Amino acid sequence: MEKTVLWEKENGIGIISLNRPEKMNALTPEVLQELSAILETLEKDASVKVVILTGRGRGFCAGGDLEGHPAFSDNSALNREGYLREAQRVTRRITGLPKPVIAAINGVAAGAGLDLALACDIRIAAEDAVFAEVFVLAGGMPDMGGTYFLPRLVGVGKALELILTGDRIDAREAWRIGLVNRIVPSSEVMTRAKELATRLAGGPSDAYRFIKWAVYRGLGQNLEDALENEIHGQSLLLGTEFMQGFARNFSKKKK
Repeated sequence: MEKTVLWEKENGIGIISLNRPEKMNALTPEVLQELSAILETLEKDASVKVVILTGRGRGFCAGGDLEGHPAFSDNSALNREGYLREAQRVTRRITGLPKPVIAAINGVAAGAGLDLALACDIRIAAEDAVFAEVFVLAGGMPDMGGTYFLPRLVGVGKALELILTGDRIDAREAWRIGLVNRIVPSSEVMTRAKELATRLAGGPSDAYRFIKWAVYRGLGQNLEDALENEIHGQSLLLGTEFMQGFARNFSKKKK
């Protein structure tokens, strides 16, 4: 039986593909466990500098698979909480990964699928992609970070509009409000994602690690604490061979 999440390495890039195209890559507990394990593997693999997350087929991810999901049949609130914590482990792994993560959004990103894309550092979307926080249509709420990431990307008012209505928006609107970084022709999503990933893969991995750490840590802090994060990271980066070499080369060019 083919795995529900696939991954490969290509020129310093780890490419993860959700592999349930017949279900628009809807998430199950098994998919989330596989995805979490792959992210852990890529974190430990020093040869992987950047990660791309995408979906096979016509969709990025349609959200949680409602058919047969144990959270809907389990009468124990404690057990249901456990399922949600397992899902959120993926969110934490993506934001905590000390490497840039690019979402290549090749189609629909809805519910937990949208939250998955929001957890990534950069989002490149196909021009025919659609986005929706559909939880409220089933009487629920975002549960993989949507209430955290969306207001920070698009503002509180717009985030609440999208979450409270469950309305769909197209790629153009998603780009206009800042939900995605770029929109590209549908046939070029992976090409463009790989171009950016290749560029980043040639950059300073140590800097990426501290940049992500400082940005996500700083989102919940005041200015003084955020400035301390920068001091900590930059003081260590100043001692790396990358920065030392850059400074030496700069000095030579000035002479």
